[in-house]
Amino acid sequence: MPIARDRIPSDPRVGSCPNCSSTELQTVVDQPPWCGRCEWNLDVAASGAAGRLGRSIERLDRRAGFRADRRLARMATQEDVSHSRLTPAFLLLGLVSGVLVLIPVGALAAAGWLLVDGEGPLILPLLLAAVAYALRPRLGSVRQVVRGAYRLTAQRQVALHRLVERVGDAVDAPKPDVIVLNNDWNAGAAVVGVRRTRVLLLGVPLLVGLTPQETVALIGHELGHFRWADSRRRLLTQPARTFFGVLATATRPPHGDAHDRELAGVHALFYTLWQVVGGAVSWLLFVVHLAMNTLDAREGRRAEVRADAMASSAAGSTAALSMIDVLVLSPVLAPLVTAYGTPGGAMDVWRRAIATTRTQRAGQLPMLRQLTIREHASLLASHPAPGRRHQVISQLPYRDASVVVAPDEAAVLDAELRPFVEALRKQLAQAYDL
Repeated sequence: MPIARDRIPSDPRVGSCPNCSSTELQTVVDQPPWCGRCEWNLDVAASGAAGRLGRSIERLDRRAGFRADRRLARMATQEDVSHSRLTPAFLLLGLVSGVLVLIPVGALAAAGWLLVDGEGPLILPLLLAAVAYALRPRLGSVRQVVRGAYRLTAQRQVALHRLVERVGDAVDAPKPDVIVLNNDWNAGAAVVGVRRTRVLLLGVPLLVGLTPQETVALIGHELGHFRWADSRRRLLTQPARTFFGVLATATRPPHGDAHDRELAGVHALFYTLWQVVGGAVSWLLFVVHLAMNTLDAREGRRAEVRADAMASSAAGSTAALSMIDVLVLSPVLAPLVTAYGTPGGAMDVWRRAIATTRTQRAGQLPMLRQLTIREHASLLASHPAPGRRHQVISQLPYRDASVVVAPDEAAVLDAELRPFVEALRKQLAQAYDL
């Protein structure tokens, strides 16, 4: 869940929208105005890239990403986003991945055959084995996911595990094998390792900032990824997403010309040819790598919309929408989880500060949602902007909550969370010498 930069909205600018004739245009500091009614000019933003070429590329990417996300939001009203379907982009990525998997498999088989045959230099099978190892699919591991985090147990965190089970039953999703708490303002779902272990990651600061029903929405969203096997889809497309990038890096020539490296004669000629040819090949491979990841990012944004539908199904539309608004306000809410020296009081202090800020910013939310649409628009964005996600859920039929957290259950959940909040408080206090 990406976090946008904070912007302070200013008063609406008096003017006329050329698209819908609205007489009020929204604006913030250092940003072009836009129409809050029809989103005119919302795809235009002040560029932070260096150079004219960089600014042009950023502007084109922003506009293309804006149009792609708007089409995704409109499509949500025309089809059932709570169901998964095979798209041409996924089929293309899967086909490319299937072909590319043959390369490391073939290299490994050739290396084995050369070793058994025993003829020829030993260096050749070793090189083929190295190629197979470099291009192998990455499955990840539970150890990597839980490094620096807290692995929860069903015996000690009974209420949280029970809530996750209830949400899983409500959205018809498989239950996670491992639940992990970390210190990020974030959450995630992953399937890793040869055994394909399902891991649910929840950030302690984010849980502090959410209400109990919003926590249900968050869990429902992440379990939605398990229901639709999004990690399996990413595994199937992984070779297409990574293969060309690895080759682009491997074929990229070093910086500096022949003079910089004190080369002359034939050595300088071959070095210059290597830079020209290798540079062209590296750029071509990088363009293909960029195209593959653009298609994958589009599939990722569709997956997030499907997961948001699961959040709405579990927690109800109201809680799912307010959970998205927490993401909209993340730039001002996340810094409130700061160093606090008094033991045992951090959760209450942080929660009050977050609740107060949410109340103060409630009137700015419509503008801030649209501002995230502007700032998050990109063809390479893995998530739709929080504003778009809010828009999609608002357009779906209203859902009542299928999982409700009672006050006594919420108190038990807080009691289970407090030790991890205290651990985070100690880390922050030590960092600031409190």
